[in-house]
Amino acid sequence: MPSDYTVPSLRRAIQAIDMLACSADGLSLAEMSKRLNTPKSTLFRIMVTLQDNSLVNQDRGRKVFSLGMKLVEWGHAALERVDLKQVAHPHLEQLANETRESFYLAVLDNLEVILIDRADTPEMWRIVARLGSRSPVHTTATGQVLVSEAGPEVIDRVIERTGLKKFTEKTITNPAQFRRRLEQVRKQGFSITDAEYKPDLCAVAVPIRDHRNGVVASLMTALPSGKISKHKAHVRGMIDVLKAKADIISRELGSKI
Repeated sequence: MPSDYTVPSLRRAIQAIDMLACSADGLSLAEMSKRLNTPKSTLFRIMVTLQDNSLVNQDRGRKVFSLGMKLVEWGHAALERVDLKQVAHPHLEQLANETRESFYLAVLDNLEVILIDRADTPEMWRIVARLGSRSPVHTTATGQVLVSEAGPEVIDRVIERTGLKKFTEKTITNPAQFRRRLEQVRKQGFSITDAEYKPDLCAVAVPIRDHRNGVVASLMTALPSGKISKHKAHVRGMIDVLKAKADIISRELGSKI
């Protein structure tokens, strides 16, 4: 848009807010006037308007301005509207293209895992269920990641809901063992399940966090069962790749990790 259409006073207000965002101790009107090359009388009216709308605060004792809580409210509102799939999908596609593996995005819904996005390679290995399909928490790497930081009451509900149903010979069916697995996942920051849900499926998953730093989704890749023991270096590399990409997605969602 041509600069002729901009509003000078609004531009100065934005510059003032941006300046305050970079100051830990606040700034006086004189300091801001000098930095913005704006008369104190003009800037004063701008700051009073911002203060009246809770965008800045003034410490009358120290005679400095700082950011107001309205900006926090606006920031949280903006973050709440961030579309997880829109943010994550380009990264899933990049991973698929670079590694020649398939990658999946999943969330927790009513104590079940639901796949909401995927990116596949031309050599796609079609063993993971279609988008929108649901799977149990206790048997899947994604599910374990999604509840790894949940409170005891949530874990109790998962156990009560599923009864830790057995799907394969490797399925965890003992509540104490399940809780120990979740503790391990929480400490190491990833989950690996090998033939615990489907006999031919090995999965590796890591958490994705939002602006509150809570786990809101899981980034996962699927490998043929047995690949963990036969190709440990490859699996370790995939964990590193997943973690690095999940950190990027998390930061784009507002996480401070």
